[in-house]
Amino acid sequence: AARPKPSIFRGKGAWDCDNSVEIHPDDEAKVFEEIPTMEFPFEGIPTVPPQKDMDHLAFLWEGCRYRIKASIDEKVGAVKKRLWEGGLGRGAPMTTGRRKQIAKWEDVVLVYAGQMMANQFTFREYHVTPGCKSMIATDKRILDQGKPDPDSSYWLPDEDGKYKCDSKGRPPAIFVG
Repeated sequence: AARPKPSIFRGKGAWDCDNSVEIHPDDEAKVFEEIPTMEFPFEGIPTVPPQKDMDHLAFLWEGCRYRIKASIDEKVGAVKKRLWEGGLGRGAPMTTGRRKQIAKWEDVVLVYAGQMMANQFTFREYHVTPGCKSMIATDKRILDQGKPDPDSSYWLPDEDGKYKCDSKGRPPAIFVG
């Protein structure tokens, strides 16, 4: 059987951590409410309307979005553990390829607005909005290296060829540029 032609809305990879299943790339735009409509057109051009799903948060990990039902009043550590138990960092097979594995949920670092979020605080304390889909999840070991992951294209050295780090040897922010 011939494979159907991919949609222009085909995603790059997503995972539903509540059900521990892949969100197929062809369904990703619908799940994340990213399909343009004429609800709020701009000069006759369809635009993506404001999101209605305020019950789920999403985190980018290894180029894949991980979605979970969570309140901003929950503790970061509790959501982090549920993300990991639901598939983030577990390396399950996906249509778009396996993602990197990590051994334990404590090695996941969640980042919002350039801040590494501590387990004991709520998302609200970091000013995360309900339904936020723009957070990052990364491996703690990469941050603890004090230098970029060899596979990363995001880190840039300073004018002396050195990577800027804080007093603990970690980069001061996730993205430099």
